[in-house]
Amino acid sequence: MNSLNQIKIREFHINQFPTDRIFISLNESFHRELFSMINIKNYENLNKSTFKQWKNRRHFIPLWVIIKLQETSPYSIEDFERNIIAYKGPSTSAVIDNPCLPLLEDERLLRAVAHLLGDGFVGGGFGSKLPQGKQHSEFRNFAPELLDSFHRDLSVFGNVPVTKNYQHGSLVIPNSIGYILCHLYRIKFDTFNSRVPEVFFNLPKELVAQFLRAFADDEAHVFDSSIEYYSCNKDLLQDVLSLMNSHFPEIKTSGIKANIKAGRNTKYSFSVYSKSQELYLNHIGFDHNQKTKDLTFNLSRNKNRKYNKNSRDIILDLLANNTLSAKELSRITNITHVQVLAYLKELKEQRKVKIIEKVHWANRWTSKLSQ
Repeated sequence: MNSLNQIKIREFHINQFPTDRIFISLNESFHRELFSMINIKNYENLNKSTFKQWKNRRHFIPLWVIIKLQETSPYSIEDFERNIIAYKGPSTSAVIDNPCLPLLEDERLLRAVAHLLGDGFVGGGFGSKLPQGKQHSEFRNFAPELLDSFHRDLSVFGNVPVTKNYQHGSLVIPNSIGYILCHLYRIKFDTFNSRVPEVFFNLPKELVAQFLRAFADDEAHVFDSSIEYYSCNKDLLQDVLSLMNSHFPEIKTSGIKANIKAGRNTKYSFSVYSKSQELYLNHIGFDHNQKTKDLTFNLSRNKNRKYNKNSRDIILDLLANNTLSAKELSRITNITHVQVLAYLKELKEQRKVKIIEKVHWANRWTSKLSQ
């Protein structure tokens, strides 16, 4: 969106990061100049041996120490940020080189938060009195374009090391990113306690659109007559709905619905109605390739819909020499996905078609008459 370039972006300085979770490495010349000014006697709580290691650049320095040094030095926090060459989380956490400081609250950061709320997981321990934890943080999705876009969005933090696996649909990221986002936005990323940060309700609609876009890439599905947002977390989904309604009132939605048949945990949803699908595509849209194709197909079909009394025969002809899914049949015939499924069920009961295999949760059909 071109208007994103005109938005005044909020900035987070390094002294706003979690001081007990982030460790800093300074440019060598700045580091040497800074420590030449320091008298250890003025820092009663600092261990002399540890201080010596920091002075000799043998270890990353805790952020709380950096902030204390900055406050008693002639340098501003911006001076320090210009000379930070890397930061990381506790222990053997992955190092983020060439950090972008201050951290910008731009569309990349909004999408990163949305993905971690959707298909993400933040590992490690939080707070100085908690264990560091061994679990890693990651984003899970089998759409390769989403793994790639999430990876690109991490550039908002700097040069972020990741482990990407398209086959398993995972992107492992440094825990420090989760520490920073949890601290800045006072939120949790676990399934049942996560919420949309309150400050997001005060953001421009262009940035909110990016958040909703990324969340929907993970947690929405495009049906024939609606777009459905899903979550097991009712409060989180209500936040997302309220955010959409407040910033895009022209997009008409349902309220929150509960599916008590979803298993052990109730699953909640809300709908973007058919009449608002074009508005949704123009204002929010998807980065998920298949969801974009499904939505644009729906809009095209609604404008050029033709009813054919011989739809069952057309489907039978197509399946005579092909193995196709219901969605593929829908695209070829310009019949709604729901209606194609109804025809297939009827033809199956008549023993004219059968399911030959299941690929990525979709049944593939063929004709029995061709055998």
